[in-house]
Amino acid sequence: MLISGGLGKREKLLILILLVLWLAFHLAVPIHLSQVDLGRHIKNGELITQGQWNVLYKNYYSYTCPQYPFINHHWLFGVFCYVLWYFFGFTGLSLSYLLIELLTFLLFFYCWRRFSDFSVLCAFGLLSFPLICGRSEIRPEGFSYLFCGLFCYLIDMYHQGRIKPLHLAIILSLIQLIWVNMHIFFIMGPLLMVLFWCQAKGNVQVQEANLLRNIFLLLLGACLVNPSGLYGALLPFHIGIGYKFPVTELKSVFYYFNLIRVPSVLTMMNHELVFFSNLFFIIDKSLYIYFFCTMALLIVVLVSLVQQEGYKKYIFSGGLFIILSLEALTAVRMIGLYGLFWIPLASQAYSKISEKWTAPFRQNMGILLVLTGILTSASVNCDWTKPRSLEMGSDSNNAMEFFKKEGISGPVFNNFNIGSYLIFYLAPQYKIFVDNRMEAYPVDFLRNMDDHRPFIESYWQTMDQQYQFNVIFWQLDTTAWGGRFMMNRLRDPHWALIYLDNDKMVILLKRTKQNASIIKRFEKHVTIRIMH
Repeated sequence: MLISGGLGKREKLLILILLVLWLAFHLAVPIHLSQVDLGRHIKNGELITQGQWNVLYKNYYSYTCPQYPFINHHWLFGVFCYVLWYFFGFTGLSLSYLLIELLTFLLFFYCWRRFSDFSVLCAFGLLSFPLICGRSEIRPEGFSYLFCGLFCYLIDMYHQGRIKPLHLAIILSLIQLIWVNMHIFFIMGPLLMVLFWCQAKGNVQVQEANLLRNIFLLLLGACLVNPSGLYGALLPFHIGIGYKFPVTELKSVFYYFNLIRVPSVLTMMNHELVFFSNLFFIIDKSLYIYFFCTMALLIVVLVSLVQQEGYKKYIFSGGLFIILSLEALTAVRMIGLYGLFWIPLASQAYSKISEKWTAPFRQNMGILLVLTGILTSASVNCDWTKPRSLEMGSDSNNAMEFFKKEGISGPVFNNFNIGSYLIFYLAPQYKIFVDNRMEAYPVDFLRNMDDHRPFIESYWQTMDQQYQFNVIFWQLDTTAWGGRFMMNRLRDPHWALIYLDNDKMVILLKRTKQNASIIKRFEKHVTIRIMH
């Protein structure tokens, strides 16, 4: 008997509620528009509902590459965010997204629950927290996680005879229609169906295999129903090709195991600008070490099961685990999806292995697993000092309120990560220099940024002459060239620092007759301390 053997429905429901509340504590984080893409998504939704279709096909927000073709693969997520924000504000939007995240967890928790004990599911659910809570900000990938869970849950309902084949095909096709317009991970829909199809063939279930094959074809057809048609459907296979811009979420796990050296960083410490000419720091590797541990655990169990029963019973589980592991290894943004699938895969595999154990040993192992899950969820990738809130961060609006109040005009030169923040507050009246949609800009344009060319004064002067910058709106970051560039501008007699805050927002204004009044009232003379 496992530890949940004596639990009734009421006790299980209470435990599940506590588990969900514990997860909600991990996922509830305040919104910082300067650090995420949410502002651009809301603006997308606003403009689309007003009939501005250029945001679907062109780099609408930039004055540097306004005609560059862009496939907006997450436009429907923008509409979702805008509608909720318009009626319920940021708090309502955050609460809605949190509920989606919790529903997604429950879907994966109950996937193939017929093959696992409740205590095992609770244990592996807790053990998944470090993996699934790393990217809790409001992002379109949250819907991809939800739809993956729905696909698996609906297929399991079909296996139990609780949903008819025709209804299954219709519901999955409708989900895919929404998914292809929500997020680029829509390719997971057809991929999951291929794996289910292969599993049915491996089990010699001819009728089910034929059904899943037909649903797979329907899903491929549904992928074409997006504003860009075939080009939009094929986007997952070519997005990012040729780009080498250092987007952190697309870095491999192995990248974060190296000692990181940042040649130059300008940051604010104790209300003083500090310039580190050679900074070394070590990334917290606990999450990535834990990720490898979960991989190793599941590999050992799956290999053991395959050796005992053959590979045909584990085509879906093994194939999905290999695909998600490789994806997570090459891009850390995939660790969350890996973590969600890890719950049913690990629970089912563990339950199968434990069948041969004695009842007392299974019970003791179940207790040990639950305790390990509680301790792990409370320590690994869990920052107890992080504020828990569903509201806007208290300092998110200060820089933009100052910018608007003083009537500062463009053209604006900004760095990569702050683009969505500027888009939310300034578009469409103002265009920006760049934002973090790397596929919305030519390869050569981003390569010029990545090659530190704005740090080279001759290149900066050329850009300034070309675009006639009036304001530099910057967020201090750890890019290789950003620190030195900002140091040069602070020393440049043609520019005046007029704004600096604790959110590391910096605004510099060009010294012109039109700007003289603002500069006279707000110019700041800061101390810069250089540390080697």
